[in-house]
Amino acid sequence: MIKTLLSIALAGTVLAAPALAQDTLDRIKSSGQMTVATEAAFKPFEYVEDGKIIGFGSDLLEELRQDLGGVEIEQLDLPFQDILAGLAAGQYDLVATSVAPNPDRAQSYAFSRPFASIENVVVVPSDNDSISELEDLNGLLVGTQLGSSTEAVAREMNEQLQAQGGSGFEDLRLYQTFPDTAFALRSGQVDVIVIGSTTAGEFMNASPDTFKVALSYGDPVYLTWVTRPEDKALLEVVNAMITRLVESGELAEMQKKWIGVTSESPESGYLPDGAIQLQ
Repeated sequence: MIKTLLSIALAGTVLAAPALAQDTLDRIKSSGQMTVATEAAFKPFEYVEDGKIIGFGSDLLEELRQDLGGVEIEQLDLPFQDILAGLAAGQYDLVATSVAPNPDRAQSYAFSRPFASIENVVVVPSDNDSISELEDLNGLLVGTQLGSSTEAVAREMNEQLQAQGGSGFEDLRLYQTFPDTAFALRSGQVDVIVIGSTTAGEFMNASPDTFKVALSYGDPVYLTWVTRPEDKALLEVVNAMITRLVESGELAEMQKKWIGVTSESPESGYLPDGAIQLQ
């Protein structure tokens, strides 16, 4: 059973870590209990609905629970800003929320094999087969959300096209919300939209046979779970679970269910140079 405690906040500074007298994995197995931390504010990976944490991560956590022999899991819903510090302080056993292994975090924490990745993608109407490369965007009307990370990405794409001798976009049209960009694409106000792959998946789930991803741009952002560096045995169990799901095809099915599109889950090469777990 997974027991969820919602709206838990860390009081002030992180509490002192308890002495870990035995290996974390051994303690979980011997006690039959495990505590994990989640920030349930990243739909569709982890979010709250009807007072319960659901999403892609919940399905993944249930798989881990079964691999650990059906242990009872206490799941805390915590602010992301303090969630890694709480792990370091020993307040829980695992951060079971979507975390990207950037260079700063990788100096202090260990990261699982990615269970998904987010890419910047170009979405077109499902009947448009004319776009497969960046160069195909020359002369087109492109839409994205005003002030979003994908606005910067779209501008970078346009600059790259012009630097390569192309005309660049005919225009970059900015909208208040991502759903507004979907409406603009559907109604013919723009030829393509630039959005995140998870948002694209939501659109394609909501309107089957209306949109499709034509191409991706830039490096993917990998999503992982996090352990303390010394908890190598626990990390191995998490990695083995993700690998099992990759090899069986179940991870791809979970991605389709929650995200609408599949994404990469590399066994290696996802950690920044100098990551502590590579030492």
